[in-house]
This record gives sequence, structure tokens and C-alpha cells, in this order.
Amino acid sequence: MADDGADDEADDSFSLSLPPIRLPPLFPADFRILWPSPGEKLRGRVTRRGVAAALVAFDLVDAVLAVSADSTVLAAVRVVGGALLAATTFGTAGVGYVWEAAAVIAGVGELTVVPTLTLLLLAGLVRDVL
Repeated sequence: MADDGADDEADDSFSLSLPPIRLPPLFPADFRILWPSPGEKLRGRVTRRGVAAALVAFDLVDAVLAVSADSTVLAAVRVVGGALLAATTFGTAGVGYVWEAAAVIAGVGELTVVPTLTLLLLAGLVRDVL
């Protein structure tokens, strides 16, 4: 039992301390991230027309890549990017984009030529009108 105290003292005698580490700045001072942090105001306003143009442009690039490139990795990147865009733009209605992932997993990636984001946009517009 007396040895336990001696072991504690031996353990306490060994210590390792490092000096404070300062990392160099990785980004310039005026670097902005894509998503603003909470409480940060946006510099410009996002318009419906701008969002619609971005969705149509994504669908066009997606269709060109679906026809021209036959790569599983590229298809997975396209599906993940489209799913993130659908989720942030349409919320729960963006779940409809999942069918493209199912098509890629099933091995029929050619079906992803369908402009899903544009169709979701049109469905949202029709829903707003009716």
C-alpha cells in the first residue's frame, strides 16, 4: 500500500508541455464562405430568377455530363450535388431528387438526363399558382 503513493509521485514527475502554437492565416482577411454564419448579413439579395437560372444551369451541365461521361464517381458526385441543391432549395420536396440516386445505383445513369431540379421548380411554381 505504501508503494502506491510512491507510484503516484513517479507519475506526477513526468510531464510534457508544449509552447503555444500559432498557425499562420490560411485565408485572406476578405475571404467569404459560401454560407453566411448566423447573424451575418448577406451582401446582395438572392432573387427567384437567379435561383431558377442556377437550377436550370445545373440541370443542363448534369445532362451533358450524364450523356458524355460514363463514370460512376462522376455520377455519384452529380447526384450528391443535385441532392444538396434540391434539399436547400426545395426542403422536403427535394426528396424527389432521390430517384436519380436510385437510377445511378441501379446502373441506369442515363436516366439522370431528366432535368429533375427544373421539374421540381416548375412543380413549385404550379403549386404557388394554384
